[in-house]
Amino acid sequence: MDDLVEVQIEQLEGDDVVVARLTGELDISGADSTGQRIAEAVPSSARGVVVDMSDLDFIDSSGVSMLFALARRVGSRRQELRVVAPEGKPVARVLEIVEFDRAAPVHPDVDSAVADIA
Repeated sequence: MDDLVEVQIEQLEGDDVVVARLTGELDISGADSTGQRIAEAVPSSARGVVVDMSDLDFIDSSGVSMLFALARRVGSRRQELRVVAPEGKPVARVLEIVEFDRAAPVHPDVDSAVADIA
């Protein structure tokens, strides 16, 4: 895994939801491997995945592309994707500019994102 981005993945008990927490910087050097790792961590029995970017300091276009690809991949498996990006943070602004919420809802915290997965 790339040194700039760290990924911690956990499956929430009883929720059938996988939470992937990203920290550091998500750029071209780690975007593909990060997306692959998240996608592989979501079992077919899960209802969805939450990508928590609360502690992500930076995201570039390759990181954004990875999120759009993940949304398509998860959607094709009839699962749901939610992204956490607290308002006022640079990552939230980038997701707003690219209108990521057209691909998947963006939430201010993990609890609301998990609760939004039906």
